[in-house]
Amino acid sequence: MTELFDDAMDFGIPTPVVESWRDRIGANRNEGRAQPLRLSGPEGVENYSPIIEVQVEDPEKFDSLIYTRQLSLITTFCALHTPFQLTRTPQLVLDTPSDDLIIAVHTMRGRHTVRQGTRDYAYRPGQLAFVSNAAPYVERTYEINDPGGLVVPLELLGSQRRIAEQARRPVASDTLLARATASFILQFTSDTAVEVTEATEETEMAAIELVRAALGQLDFEQRPITDNALFVREAVSDLIERHHRDPSFTPNRLARLLHISRRQLYRHFEDTEDSLAARIADRRLKTACELLRTRPDLSVADVARLSGFPSSPTMRNRFRAEFGCGPSEYRTRAAFEDGVVHLGRNKAAD
Repeated sequence: MTELFDDAMDFGIPTPVVESWRDRIGANRNEGRAQPLRLSGPEGVENYSPIIEVQVEDPEKFDSLIYTRQLSLITTFCALHTPFQLTRTPQLVLDTPSDDLIIAVHTMRGRHTVRQGTRDYAYRPGQLAFVSNAAPYVERTYEINDPGGLVVPLELLGSQRRIAEQARRPVASDTLLARATASFILQFTSDTAVEVTEATEETEMAAIELVRAALGQLDFEQRPITDNALFVREAVSDLIERHHRDPSFTPNRLARLLHISRRQLYRHFEDTEDSLAARIADRRLKTACELLRTRPDLSVADVARLSGFPSSPTMRNRFRAEFGCGPSEYRTRAAFEDGVVHLGRNKAAD
């Protein structure tokens, strides 16, 4: 298996990588609460899981940290590990039955493949990977990886169970739904497995509904997914983030991109404080503030254009309503504040 792993890897996971991961999942904000399980070396390989075979290039270099938590209905986890191969063999499927679906997302760069049936599927950072323990599979990671995810009993998937059990690529990973589900899973797992936030059964059911909706993308009957408020809100956030710099981007276009009516779209935000138009304007304002602080070479008109405001006067009105000053005065204030902070840091260093 020398083709799978990097012979030059240092022993264990480097401390900077561990600390970066802990920051990312919120572990450093909650010292003394949830603690990870650490499995290292040959003993760690042997004890990793009773229902899968673990293979590594050099057992002495194996290292993994795992936060996991059993909730009322599902299990959540955040992990960091060195390269390995996990194999759920046909014999293990018979000897150690498990009707669980594992839904995972990783954020670190590196190759990650899953073989289901006769094909290997590659997953990039941010893409959903679904694996059913009810069927054989081979999962490989080629560099240090940081999966976070859910373990959902297949019986909770209802009509989508048959899709989860099929040996084919589970999700079209670049769709709005897949991105929204991946974003939700990463936040939900860090909140529950790492920060030990209490999750209600309703929240767990919302997570399951997102999983079912994502699986439904492979259902040729194309059941509607836009009745899922959680999906719609996540999808809206994703669309605003990607399109707010376009001056023609409006709530009407949001509805068109989601293939729902404006009335349906607004129905999912009836209980929220800000309107959709205000959300878009707020995101444009944030971009404008960043540009005014970091790009002194840009004129106010250029900042307005690059931020998505339809005109400079529109941006000026938004700044006065939010900050009580125009963009030029905001830039001057920001430069002064940044200079004071920089000076304070230099004095502290002295």
